[in-house]
Amino acid sequence: MANKKFTEEEMNHLRASPYVLDVSPSIVHFSVKFKELFWNSIQERKEPRDIVIELGIDPDILGEYRVNGLKSSPSH
Repeated sequence: MANKKFTEEEMNHLRASPYVLDVSPSIVHFSVKFKELFWNSIQERKEPRDIVIELGIDPDILGEYRVNGLKSSPSH
């Protein structure tokens, strides 16, 4: 299943996060700090969607595919 494309409004919302380094209609690049915090929370058995919310990012903008994909992304 392909990732959904971001609208300009969604990209602006993501850019406002201190954890987003760059965003295009197709890709979000998260900071190392985001990845560290995310991975630490995964180790605490938190759900990816809950972690993203805690870090101030709207999981509905990312989409379920991206949110769940964060769990398998390299942490560094």
